[in-house]
Amino acid sequence: MSEIEEKIEKLRSQIDEIDQKILEHLNKRAELVSAIKQLKIEGGLPHLDIEREREILEKVIASNAGPLNKEAILKIYRRILKCMKTM
Repeated sequence: MSEIEEKIEKLRSQIDEIDQKILEHLNKRAELVSAIKQLKIEGGLPHLDIEREREILEKVIASNAGPLNKEAILKIYRRILKCMKTM
């Protein structure tokens, strides 16, 4: 294996580790969303909170230091929120 190929493999290994962490965090987020949904049902509260979604999007955009741009972050988080709503 060439030096370049070894460097690529090391970087890919780091990506694999990050992907695993992302998956773990998404599943933990899903567990928390599920707990909130259950509490809302018990309390007779509306399932959907548009204001909360707006706050989430504003927070992630404000804390994004790149290299992903605002549009990419919005696309990713809107998809995450959509998936969480349909669990």
